[in-house]
Amino acid sequence: FYFSSPSAAEIVIFDETHSDLVMQVLDKDSSVFIFKTRPEEIWLGLGVLRNFFKGFNILRLKEIFGFSKKNFKSRLRIIFCIYLEGCLRTINPKGVITYIDNCQKFCWLARNCNKFPFISIQNGFRLSYDADSPSSYYAQHLFCFGNREKEVFPKLGYKVENIYPVGSLSSSINFQKDLDIKELKYDILIVSCWRGNIGFSKDVEDSMRAMKLMDQQLFNYLKQVNIKAAVILRSERDSDQWFMPEIGMNEEDYYLSIYGDSIEIIDTDLTERNVYSLMQSSDVIVSGFSTTCLLEAYAIGKKVLYCNFCETDKYHIDFDKEIVFKGNKNSFKEFKSRLDDLRDTSNDNYLKDHESLMGYYMPNPLLSPVRDEIKKKISLIIYSDIKDLRSVDRLGKGKINDAQ
Repeated sequence: FYFSSPSAAEIVIFDETHSDLVMQVLDKDSSVFIFKTRPEEIWLGLGVLRNFFKGFNILRLKEIFGFSKKNFKSRLRIIFCIYLEGCLRTINPKGVITYIDNCQKFCWLARNCNKFPFISIQNGFRLSYDADSPSSYYAQHLFCFGNREKEVFPKLGYKVENIYPVGSLSSSINFQKDLDIKELKYDILIVSCWRGNIGFSKDVEDSMRAMKLMDQQLFNYLKQVNIKAAVILRSERDSDQWFMPEIGMNEEDYYLSIYGDSIEIIDTDLTERNVYSLMQSSDVIVSGFSTTCLLEAYAIGKKVLYCNFCETDKYHIDFDKEIVFKGNKNSFKEFKSRLDDLRDTSNDNYLKDHESLMGYYMPNPLLSPVRDEIKKKISLIIYSDIKDLRSVDRLGKGKINDAQ
């Protein structure tokens, strides 16, 4: 709690998560305020309180106190979003940016506050089975992964005013263009899908069961072939996601219980984002569930395989069958054959067969200037003299549409 108002700034980064990535697409001369939300910072200065109370109009009062199907929590969320709007109006930025494109609070602000532009940068692959309520996902300006989002988001009921399919900002920054890989470090890299201490909902239970089936079959595979394999853990050691009560062990012990010493276990480093360099130095990359990392590796031409041992297609319906293996506890022979084929396929032939599909999911960040493109368009959006950035129709053939 701060009994003062946040300072004025040209740019607000909403949510500190991966704010270091966002900073890399901003003009160095811009003043920036990082609005922290984990945990929430509460500002109680006179300027914020004044703008907060100004935010209650008749329509909002009806939405909060009127007769509707909204529960008490939803009504409180609206009040809190009006408070957040009051904070932003006090800061009075030229633009508000987030790396968490599916944040419900940010979506509400982008939909309801027309004082400055709101810019979202996609941070993760959006799965159809886990789609947000159509009424909650909204983006005024969205920098998304690729044409897949442009095609699928309307079908999910997501509302996006201006969409820019530029690619993954994180991968464009963390993949190394000049990485000299004379000899690959690993024949197979497993990207862990450990769910952590988030409860044991149906999809968590399904994903952990499927992950275990994949790991058991992969262990049997490693016993038959003389190759080097590793797993990159998902949770940081001793973090709040390190131990799963429902499994009764931590992430490292889980992998040790299946693979023993047949694979190398690598700690994740969320600061260095070492998963990217590991994927670059590996031949085949596999995962027991859906993860964005594999698509990012796929975009630079890496051989990837999503392993679906879920006994349902709903978790993998968004991935083309070319990069999915569908199996069960009795499908080891087919699993081995698929892995053998991947390992035996040359990189040139794999790229030739998959280049079109790779580009559909996202442009190759090693060939496309993702960071520069986002930076240029953000500058255009923020410093444009177009008065109403919320209306696509009014933009006509203006500067922002030309940037698309």
